[in-house]
Amino acid sequence: MRGLRRWVGLALVVGHACVSAATFDLCVRGTGVGVNRVARLTLEVNGTDVSAQAARLGAVLANQRFWNNEADEVFGAPYDSEICGEFFAPALQLQVTLNEAQAQGLLTGPVRAAASSPTRSMVAPAPGAPAPAARAAAPGAQAGGDGLVRDARGNLQYHVVRVHYATNRKETSPFAPADTRFGGDRGPLGFGVAHVTIPKSHKVGALEAPSILRLEFRADPTKHVVLTSVEPMAHDAWRAEIAKRATALGNAGILVFIHGYNVLFSDAARRAGQLSHDLGFAGPTVLFSWPSRGGLTDYTVDEQAAEWSVPDMKEVLSSLATVAPGAPVYVIAHSMGNRVLTRGFKALLDQDASKRTAFRQIVLAAPDIDADVFRREIGPAILGKGPRVTLYASSNDKALVASRKVHGGYKRLGESGDGIVVMRDLDTVDASNVSTEFLGHSYFGDSSTVMSDLIYVIQKSLPPQERVRFALEPVRAAIGQYWRFRAP
Repeated sequence: MRGLRRWVGLALVVGHACVSAATFDLCVRGTGVGVNRVARLTLEVNGTDVSAQAARLGAVLANQRFWNNEADEVFGAPYDSEICGEFFAPALQLQVTLNEAQAQGLLTGPVRAAASSPTRSMVAPAPGAPAPAARAAAPGAQAGGDGLVRDARGNLQYHVVRVHYATNRKETSPFAPADTRFGGDRGPLGFGVAHVTIPKSHKVGALEAPSILRLEFRADPTKHVVLTSVEPMAHDAWRAEIAKRATALGNAGILVFIHGYNVLFSDAARRAGQLSHDLGFAGPTVLFSWPSRGGLTDYTVDEQAAEWSVPDMKEVLSSLATVAPGAPVYVIAHSMGNRVLTRGFKALLDQDASKRTAFRQIVLAAPDIDADVFRREIGPAILGKGPRVTLYASSNDKALVASRKVHGGYKRLGESGDGIVVMRDLDTVDASNVSTEFLGHSYFGDSSTVMSDLIYVIQKSLPPQERVRFALEPVRAAIGQYWRFRAP
């Protein structure tokens, strides 16, 4: 997939002899379906005064000159490291001569340049600017302002995703490595950020990890999705950073992920980073990690931990609902994490129903919830109460078949086939035709087909009837209409 998040440091020079030059330090962003470009742009304008509109002008020129016209919308703002990112990239320079009419044409015209656009002929390369000092990353590599790590020759190595976390796992030790910083015991609710690497060779829908079959015995950020660091933060500082990133450059909003049963903190962070990257999400990504033991034999222990975590889930949802008024919140929960989310969201609505307006989309992926309980209790409490709710279910989900047996044969919400749950205000999607891994339980993140559909759900908030031209088809049944992925 083209157009996933890429950070580029740019310096653009616009020259004219009549007016003295003015320099602007900007963040610019371009978006489209599956496209998210963000850059730091140093814009020097000579020839006309664009002080009031420099951010917009810079964003348009960035799309036309550096992003191959991939963005449908562009946004700009004065530079801020928490918006543009924490790294600095080598600068690129262009020289452009603009008069007032040309500047206004760029500001009022399309954000994509036509082949005959004046900017095509007005631009001439200038001598390359020296690259600023780069942060140390890995031996022989350096981090750039595009959030990417490059080797000494400038070759791309891997991308770094910043994930904000909220967790009620007990900290093992403040000095523990990132992947063992939090265990499976219950603890106080804490906040922070984690850094997750995405390799250059990453494929959409994959969560690359070391394989003994490939004689890989250690995680390598140039090959795998790796959690590299965990940094605790005070709640107020955590909220402030999320608010700034959520509202800047087009009000991208907040993406929240809640993992399921048998998941370590490190794996939850890796999945959150992968989702953020693959969805091309421009705003902050928040992981809520509850104290799953991360063991196949700990199912009932995880069930108790999920139930115990509901009040903390409610507090996190409440915090995110008010952190940036007007910024939409998108939530994806997987497996047993849906119990934590739906119960927490119901508790939030019971406490303050007005906070529902902050939530734009809720995705229930392979939910390990009693289907009858959802129909009678949870669904009526959360459906039609603000956010659009999408359910992904499958008849090939072996993990949910096992859960049904554990629970006396009662069907799970994430199972399709006979008895698939269809309710008013619930967009039910049957994912049985999607190719999956052996258990067929993590298709929401492992399948490029589902990931592509999620892009339309999260980025464009499209209902299923507007996604039929991509991968879905309607199914009309006695219980009502639902949707399914077309067979390959």
